[in-house]
Amino acid sequence: MMRKPASTGVCAFCSREVAAAGIARHLTLCADRQAAVDKAEMSKRKSQPLYHVVVRDTMDGLYWLHLEMTGSATLVDLDTYLRVIWVDCCGHMSHFVFGTTRYQELIDGFFALGDQKNITSKAGDVLRPGLKGRYEYDFGTPTELRIEVVGERPGKPLTTKPLTLLARNVMPVYECADCGEPATHICMQCYYEQGEPGCYLCATHAKEHACTLYGGPKKRFNSPRTGRCNYNGPAKPPY
Repeated sequence: MMRKPASTGVCAFCSREVAAAGIARHLTLCADRQAAVDKAEMSKRKSQPLYHVVVRDTMDGLYWLHLEMTGSATLVDLDTYLRVIWVDCCGHMSHFVFGTTRYQELIDGFFALGDQKNITSKAGDVLRPGLKGRYEYDFGTPTELRIEVVGERPGKPLTTKPLTLLARNVMPVYECADCGEPATHICMQCYYEQGEPGCYLCATHAKEHACTLYGGPKKRFNSPRTGRCNYNGPAKPPY
């Protein structure tokens, strides 16, 4: 049986690598984060509710983000952030679901059936500590994410942007199925037909790999969208 890679992440304030299970506690104790909070409180920004949001992939939770979202931000801002850092490849549709309510783009009321609201809803009207939900991008070859609001604090935002990256996972390390070297590529045909770990390949063996479905082996990125559709990174924050 393949051993699951250890999940660790990096604090965006002090750059310290921390185990996934301890990152929330680290953020509450991080002196560099507290210094950033103190600096923000001295700014002219408007005080408002600030939500600590954790986003994880639904597969195995190895990919995750800790974000702080302002109450004045909208779900469009969160959707845009997730698209840039993790999922966007072809401009597919997406939506959020919290409880029984679906939040997505409403086009002349066409999608306004049942318990649905516009994705332009403000975070302050939707989020609350303890709230759990999900996000789905691309309804044909979907990437599904879990969303949880783990905290709220009143204060001035750390930046002028609607979201601030607090921490994110370090890219999971896999070995090439053919030689044991670090894997730089993934073959989705092998993934669907054989599962892990046989789908991971180094650059050399990716070039020699015989599978052709789904475009052959694709380069890995620090994103749960890796290998799917036409996703080609770069898996970097938008700001």
